[in-house]
Parts: sequence; structure tokens; C-alpha cells
Amino acid sequence: MTKLSKKIRIYYALGQLGWSILASIIGTWLIYFYLPPEGSGIDIVVPQGSIFLGVTLIGIITAFATSIDAITDPWIANKSDKSTHPLGRRIPFMRKSAFPFAMLLVLVFIVPYQGDVHIFNSLWLFIIFTLYIIAYTAYVVPYTALLSELGDSKEERIDLSTYISVTWFLGLVIATFAPSIWDILLQIFDISKTLAMQITFGFLGVVALIFMLIPAYGIDEKKYCTAPATNLDMKKSIKSVFANVDFRYFLLSELGYWLSNGFFQATLVYYITVLALQKESSVGLIVTSVGILSFLLYPAVNKLSKKYGKKKLMIVSFFFLIVSFLYISILGKLPFSGIVQLIPVIVFFAIPSAISGVLPNAIIADCAVYDAYETGQNKEALYFGVRSFLSKVGIALSTLILPSVLAMGKSVENDIGIRVSVLIAAGVALFSLIVFLKYDEKRIDEKMQESNVS
Repeated sequence: MTKLSKKIRIYYALGQLGWSILASIIGTWLIYFYLPPEGSGIDIVVPQGSIFLGVTLIGIITAFATSIDAITDPWIANKSDKSTHPLGRRIPFMRKSAFPFAMLLVLVFIVPYQGDVHIFNSLWLFIIFTLYIIAYTAYVVPYTALLSELGDSKEERIDLSTYISVTWFLGLVIATFAPSIWDILLQIFDISKTLAMQITFGFLGVVALIFMLIPAYGIDEKKYCTAPATNLDMKKSIKSVFANVDFRYFLLSELGYWLSNGFFQATLVYYITVLALQKESSVGLIVTSVGILSFLLYPAVNKLSKKYGKKKLMIVSFFFLIVSFLYISILGKLPFSGIVQLIPVIVFFAIPSAISGVLPNAIIADCAVYDAYETGQNKEALYFGVRSFLSKVGIALSTLILPSVLAMGKSVENDIGIRVSVLIAAGVALFSLIVFLKYDEKRIDEKMQESNVS
């Protein structure tokens, strides 16, 4: 296999920047846009209350889309693993799905009857969001599977994971600075806040598309990836993946992580505007601060994980995640200004952000390489596809549960729903930590060393 150049690493990482922008827009602004707090100036276009047993419309839509994903994630992953396309197993999927992925993101925030609660708005959102999730899978699963093949050693895979963790955070920062863009539009043009937000998301969608196309057209997959296509059907491939007991523990831990992370990302704007009494534009400032501090920690995470192993650092990550949520539960109650109270949030979250940004992809890649050695079948996309599905299940559960919890109170006068949601997130993070303790990193590393795979 041709040695990776720095240019190819950057091309690959820029794809992550693109889809991170899109995913972060959904994670940060979907609930806020469709379930806006009072006085936000955002048009109400879908029912706000409970639809069934305390579940909101947004929760139902995300739950349905995720149920569809239970089929599409492994199906797309298996199609990619089995592909014999002349351009490779991953690049053709990325090229075909990039535009629909970006376009559907924009359409998620545009409904037929703007300014009115209409049944067709709900139906539109139901269909478009489901299609968005499928397009997300068609790009992200083959893209992440490339990491296992581009990195020919566990050290190389850690390095690539570090690269894409940087661009993932940059995408998150760009998405959370969206209020700065729509505030400028509101100052220049006489338009509604809703329209300003839609234009902002449209602009960011175009930017994301450009970045996603860079690895799709800039990387010659056949030059850098030599793994042959698998000949297993989807059922046998899935069975083989779940036969890896350590990967099962990792997946269960990841499910909890993404559930708690979904709570954090979707309610961050509430922490800042309701608990800390800061402006919407402060969201981007806080996320940027977390990102900068995380970037400073990346070299340490990279070196320490190679020296002491990934598992120990992941345990540290979960510990600080739990501490972060517990601290947020008392945010606004301390005798300091809101912005000062947010400083510990930045510090506490930077540590798990740095660790979880770098190591999980490397862990999955290790599991996929180990599986290829054990079975003789290369199922990298399915490993990342299963993880992608579980991450979306976690986020969907957060979207299903969170609106009902926030219904208890999400205003300055009554913030009990926000505080309860944080405690739930802390409990879920603790569960993830306990499960991850069962992951046996030593067994995988020793097997790969014996086979000279790593």
C-alpha cells in the first residue's frame, strides 16, 4: 500500500469537516428551531405539545427515521464492503450521496406552510428528515470505513483519528456560530428570524458540500486501499461483527455516550440562554472555547493513548463527562456572573471532547482489522455502519426523551426540565463507563501483534 502523504490525510479530514457541519446543525438547532423557547422570534410551524404519552412530534419523527436506519445502515455498509467498483469500495458512495446529504439538511428547516401550524408541515418534516438520515448513512459509513484501510497500523489509525477529530470540532464550531450569521442577515435585510436561520443553514449546507467532495474526488482509493471486497451477505456479516464480544461492549457504551451527548448538544443553547442568561451568539463562543482547549489536548491524547492504551484514556473521558453534567445541574445557582459560571463547563467538557474525538474511531478500526485477521473477511464499513446506527439510536432516544423532559420547564422562570435532563445525562454517562470497563483492549492488541497486523 502506498504510504499516506500529509496532503491525503488533510483531504480525508476535510470530508469530516463537511459532514460534521451538517450533523452539528441538526444536533444543535433542530429541537431549538421546531420547539423554540418563548420570545425567540422563531415561527411555530409544528405542534408543540405532547402527541402521544408525553412524546412530541420531533421525538416521533427521529424515532421513525432511526427505525428505518436499522435496515439502511447495515445494508449500505454491506453494499460498500462487497463493492467491486473500479474506483473502490467507498469513494463511489461518497460521490453519489454528498449532494443529497447537504440538500436534505437544508430542506429539513424549510416547510411548505411557513408561519402556520399545518399538518403538511409535520408530514414534510417526517419524510424529509427520514431521507436526510438515509443520505447521512450513505456518505458517513463508507467515509469512516476508509479510516481502517488508509491506516495500516494502529498508530496510523490513531493519527488519522486525531486529524478527523480536529475537523469534526471545527464543523461543530461552525454550526454553533450560525446565530452570528443570521444576526448579520437580520441587521442588513428586513426579514424574519426564521427566514434568516433558513438562509444561514442553506449557506452552511453549500460550504459543507464543498468539503465533503474533496476526499470523494481528491483521494485515489485504489492507490491507498488494497483490502479485497467481502463475499458475505448482510446477515452473515452482521452476525460475524456481533460475534466480537469486545466490540459489543464498546457499542453498548457508545449507545450511552451518544444518548448523553445528544442531551448535551441539543440543550446547550438552553444552558447558555436560560441557566446562564447569555445570548444565543454565546453558543458559538462556548463551543469554540471547548474546541480550542480540546485541540491543545490532542497531542497529549495521541501520545498517551499510544503509550498507555486507549481504554485508560476513555475511562478518564467518561469520568469528566459525568462531572460536567453534575456541574451544569447547578449552573446559574452560583454567586458569579453567568459567563464566569460557564468557564468550568468549558474546562470539564474539553477533556472528554478531546479523548472521545480521537479514540473511538481508532478503537472501531482496531476491532475491524482484528476481525479481518480472525475471519479473512474485510467488513470495515459494517463495523462503522453498526456504530453509526447505534450513535443515531442514542441521538434519537435523546430527541425522543428530551422534549418531554423539557416540557417540565425550559424558561428562566421555570428551568426544572433543563436541570432534570442534565441529571439523566449524568446517569447515562455513568452507565456507559461501567459497560466500557468490560472492553478488553489487551486481547485485541495482543492478537494483532501476534499476526503482525498492527
